[in-house]
Amino acid sequence: MSVTSNTQFPTHQSHFSRAQTKQLFANAIYQQIPAQDMQFPQTSNHYFDKLKMAEIEHISNSKVGQNRRYLQLQPGKLDGNLTEIKLDGVILLREQLNASVQIEGAPPENFFPLAIVLGGTAGMRFCGSEFEGNNLLQATGSEWSVRFNENIDYVGCILDKAILAKNTECLRGHSVLPQWFVSRACRVQPETIGNYQCWLRKTLLLLEQQPTLLQLPDIRRMLSGQMFQLVINMLCSTQDYQQPLMPQSRRLTGVHRVVDFLKTHASHLPTMAELCTVAQLSERSLEYGFKEQFGVTPVRYVKLVRLNGVRQDLSASDPKFTKVVDIALRWGFVEFGRFAGEYSRLFKELPSHTLRQA
Repeated sequence: MSVTSNTQFPTHQSHFSRAQTKQLFANAIYQQIPAQDMQFPQTSNHYFDKLKMAEIEHISNSKVGQNRRYLQLQPGKLDGNLTEIKLDGVILLREQLNASVQIEGAPPENFFPLAIVLGGTAGMRFCGSEFEGNNLLQATGSEWSVRFNENIDYVGCILDKAILAKNTECLRGHSVLPQWFVSRACRVQPETIGNYQCWLRKTLLLLEQQPTLLQLPDIRRMLSGQMFQLVINMLCSTQDYQQPLMPQSRRLTGVHRVVDFLKTHASHLPTMAELCTVAQLSERSLEYGFKEQFGVTPVRYVKLVRLNGVRQDLSASDPKFTKVVDIALRWGFVEFGRFAGEYSRLFKELPSHTLRQA
């Protein structure tokens, strides 16, 4: 797992209790305080690094290799690639090595590293134990080690523990579980782990192709929120935990709060954790509420609001001075081909046609 020793995550101190802080935050959102005045876990030291390495020493001496020790186990020339992207409160990474190696690490206390191995895992060992496919590797103890018999290709992330705890309470309505912070390989539902793996690979490729997206705070916050949500869903899928469902009246009230909030804040790309805070509901209760009221999930509803926002902006813009991609990006659509397809299916015309008719 990759560890960046000089990365500094935001910390938050409050004189209020946890419940009081959550309530004050919910009240602030519902009263529609401008998003730029709200306290989100944003940092200024976001970055994109891609290294190609031909020697173990190059990895260990690089910024991203600090706090790690590599030991090549079999003869051969070592080649590898390491991609690391820093968002807000989370680092995304992918590492590929072509030789049998053992990696040992000692992450800082506030780091929560997770990884999924791509491809075969026969004979691989994590913290001394053999593991199989569909295993989530949690490197959260004081030290960890992983051994690969042939080659390595994994995607992973490093979360800030404090932000993980905050998002877990917003999304799930309970605190983080002690077993999450133990170095182990644990079985996860294939669909859940597949969503995590697919999103990570897609997002790493997207940001590699369009690194300027990292300069946009709302985009960084949206991507960070999606990563935390995927991780929390995956961690919870390892438990037999069933969230309590709020009464229908509470769900209806929460849905109305979110709908009102999105009328003025959808363009700021709120995360699911923020919507749960607005609604004062867990993710499960909020999802039930939206399906009851609108027949769609909150995620789908937010996307529909954003697509309609794009249409309104395109209709009000001068095609001589406006580009479709600029407006799409303003509303958080970073995959332009997919955006055009979704827009066309909803409005039965291309976004460029809407702009030309303005």
